[in-house]
Amino acid sequence: MFNIKIEGVEKLPAGNKIIIAANHVSYLDPIAFGAVIPKKIRWVVRKDLYCVWWLKWLFFLTGMIPENGAVGSSLSCLENGDTIGVFPEGTRSRNGKLQAGKRGVAILALKTGVLVVPCAIRGSFEAYPRTALFPRPHPVKVIIGSPLKFDKSVTPDEEMVNSALDKIMSAIRSLME
Repeated sequence: MFNIKIEGVEKLPAGNKIIIAANHVSYLDPIAFGAVIPKKIRWVVRKDLYCVWWLKWLFFLTGMIPENGAVGSSLSCLENGDTIGVFPEGTRSRNGKLQAGKRGVAILALKTGVLVVPCAIRGSFEAYPRTALFPRPHPVKVIIGSPLKFDKSVTPDEEMVNSALDKIMSAIRSLME
């Protein structure tokens, strides 16, 4: 239905201890990433979605991380060697364009020093935008960028966090073009 393709899979680092940071335009996004990336990704899920009774069991069984307390939980997961998936925008885009990023992904990157892999998804907005009740057939493409490395800092300051966030969001933006 979506003919999902992937570009740049060779850029994924070996091992699982990475952060996937991607744009977010559709409920299809985590499914598309899961279908083409050969790693188990533990996505950070918005707390209001995580608490929906008929979704909570699915999120729990698949190892998703609730947004409330996500930095602490994600740090533990990364220490255990897991791959964490983050949509830095915090929610799906209303118009398919990249929104401003939130600081959590930058804090995680700086506190752990693990690689951040910027990614973009194209076509999922057309396949299943926020306003649609049901998805429609449309090709979807996942693009993986070159990993970003940040120096580890136990207590990153405001300037470090803002700089890291700008670098991550710029990398995502360039993959979307």
